Amino acid sequence: MKYLIVLILLISSFKHINAQLPLPILDRKVTIKIMNQPLGKVLNIISETADFNFSYGNNIVKVNKLVTIHAENRTVREVLDQLFNHELTYQQIGNHLILQKRIVPKNTNRIQSTEGKPVKYYFIVSGYLRDAQSGDGLPNISVYEKQTLSNTLSGDFGYYQLAITSRTPDISLRISGQNYRDTLLKLTYDNNGLVTSNINLQNLLPPPAVNLSEISDSQSIVSVDTPFTEIKDTAATRIVWQDSTPKLLNFKKIKVEETQIGKWFINNYQRMAEKNIRDSFERKWQVTFIPPIGSNGILSGLVSNRFSLNALVGYNGGVNGAEFGGLVNIVRHDMHGAQFAGLGNIVGGNTTGAQFAGLLNNNLGDFNGVQAGGLMNHNFGTFTGVQAAGLYNYNHTLAEGVQAAGLLNVNRGSFDGFQVAGVGNYAGKISNLVQVAGVLNVANHIDGGQIGVINVARKIRGFQIGIVNIADSAEGVVIGIVNFVKNGTHQLEMSLNEERQYGLAYRSGSKKFYSTVMVTTQLPMLDTNTLMTYGFGVGTMIKLSNTFRITLDAASHHMTFNFRSERFNLQSRLNANLEITLVKGVSIFGGAALCHLISDTRDSHYDKTFKNFGNKAFWRNGGLYDQHAWIGYQFGIRLF
Repeated sequence: MKYLIVLILLISSFKHINAQLPLPILDRKVTIKIMNQPLGKVLNIISETADFNFSYGNNIVKVNKLVTIHAENRTVREVLDQLFNHELTYQQIGNHLILQKRIVPKNTNRIQSTEGKPVKYYFIVSGYLRDAQSGDGLPNISVYEKQTLSNTLSGDFGYYQLAITSRTPDISLRISGQNYRDTLLKLTYDNNGLVTSNINLQNLLPPPAVNLSEISDSQSIVSVDTPFTEIKDTAATRIVWQDSTPKLLNFKKIKVEETQIGKWFINNYQRMAEKNIRDSFERKWQVTFIPPIGSNGILSGLVSNRFSLNALVGYNGGVNGAEFGGLVNIVRHDMHGAQFAGLGNIVGGNTTGAQFAGLLNNNLGDFNGVQAGGLMNHNFGTFTGVQAAGLYNYNHTLAEGVQAAGLLNVNRGSFDGFQVAGVGNYAGKISNLVQVAGVLNVANHIDGGQIGVINVARKIRGFQIGIVNIADSAEGVVIGIVNFVKNGTHQLEMSLNEERQYGLAYRSGSKKFYSTVMVTTQLPMLDTNTLMTYGFGVGTMIKLSNTFRITLDAASHHMTFNFRSERFNLQSRLNANLEITLVKGVSIFGGAALCHLISDTRDSHYDKTFKNFGNKAFWRNGGLYDQHAWIGYQFGIRLF
């Protein structure tokens, strides 16, 4: 009696448990009577009556189509088959019923080979991708075939469908997604190529450790570098896990997809596929009209080509050869070879070779070679080679070679080589460099030289030649009208020479080499006949002690009367002076001078002023331009 009671209780418990289990959606029964109503409305009524939700795409169901249906106490499956005439398939995920078009197999191509076998096999593979732990459907997972580059992304609830044409009866599909391990799905032609495969994907986190004592004799362990999970084989499919641990790469701050041109021509589907797929492909050639319309299709950003031809715009994973583009060539990774584009070349990785563009070359990695752009060249990695641009060259880090631009060269890192520009050059950090510009040269620490109207450097070891030269410190030659060297020579000089010419001069530059601008006049100053000169000179200073120095100067003065002249009359002087420091910033000087005058005998002042100018001449050479030389002297005071 006791056992009978227990048995009755157990039977009652099982009935209660079964009553709690939800009935599959397709087996739930509904009663519906509708005439000439939109199909979308009919589906809403069915879902509300049977307490579930539909999921379908607008290309699957024509929601505005008018339908009539009478069904009494019929299952959802029967009602849907009647509505859609068996043209759809149904898949339940949770409390959702997903509608998909029924796949109609495509007959195998019957073109016969010499062995009587078909040369093409048509596959249609579909199914659902789910998370192995949670069971949730996984959207935006890439499914692709490596040989043909056929590919798709999983949609809502993880559904995917991919059509493939193969020349062999065996193909391999790869399934890749962010944060999930790559899966290899091997297929053999069967059932007219229709394959349904639902796959659970493992995430990249390592699975829990396996207790070897719990493994049965029917199971086996394969020693591999990366853990993998075993899935039961089906009649038509065999699933193998392969290593997909992401490698640690030194990514650049800027990617080619993030450039403005990349945003215009690389669509979201391509970006998602490139994030998912950690594999890469190689092809001998490719042709593209505009991405993704080309021989490599959606996956072009993962393919490296030996030869690439782009009618308008091309987008490729890499180039190992040559690439030609009507407008723009875009390379996601490295380019080794030569690129030619009507407008621009953009490379996301490193470049070795040559780039020629009517407008712009833009490299996000390192560059080694020759770069020529009608407008500008940009490099964000290191640069070695030659840059030539009609307007502007820019290097973000270290560079070595030659930069030539119609307007401006900019190198933010160190630069070893030569810069020439129509307007300006800039070099940052420590550079072994010669800069030549029509207007302005700017450098940080330069071993070399600058030639321009205005030259600016923090520290220079070499030379500066210009109208205005500015530096914190200079070791070498500084030649200019105005030289300002912060830690160099800045002196105001007042002097008197043997011809009673009172002089005012400004000396600037370094102690090794400085320049001087000066004016002189005789006193008293009259309105019309006062001899006045202006001139320019260079010199050097030899330090004997903290008090005594020798200065050697060479200068030339144009001789005028009240700064007006009829003819060319030039006095040159070589001065050797001893300078004595009295107190800091004040010194006196004096010394001898070797003087030379060349004067035009046609000048109205020649006989009165220039013929016997200076002390007794020790050398004279007559003619239209009279020349004579004498020994003179000068003395004065220097400030600062």
